[in-house]
Amino acid sequence: MDTTQQPAEYYSHKILLFCGFIFLSLLLLVNEVAVRFSLYSLYLWFDTPMHFVGGFGVGTVVIGLLRSWFTKQQYQLTPQFWYTIFLIVAVGVVWEVAEAYYKVSSVHGGLFWFDTIKDLLMDTFGGILSYICFHPRISK
Repeated sequence: MDTTQQPAEYYSHKILLFCGFIFLSLLLLVNEVAVRFSLYSLYLWFDTPMHFVGGFGVGTVVIGLLRSWFTKQQYQLTPQFWYTIFLIVAVGVVWEVAEAYYKVSSVHGGLFWFDTIKDLLMDTFGGILSYICFHPRISK
């Protein structure tokens, strides 16, 4: 039996998927509370950390999915960073379209595009943090 352990910075895809879905579930719960108590209207900044956490959660799920879909060799050869960023931005764009469609977007004084770009940037920054936290480092 092999008693060697994986490096501490390497997490299994199951752990990443579980953590990612926990982040996203908590985000949905906080969003529900925020909508019920009008926190988005009371605190205009409240949307910003929500997008950051959303990007972090989606990024964690994407990294977990990439690890489960590819073999170890394929995973090391794929551009995980770009896959992660692309999927985070795609989910963010879908979310922004849904906000606009359901007219829940926080449009204050005609700042729709500013708010949308800020939200997509916060999604991306959260995803980059998840990549930094959970992407395994390759020792040289």
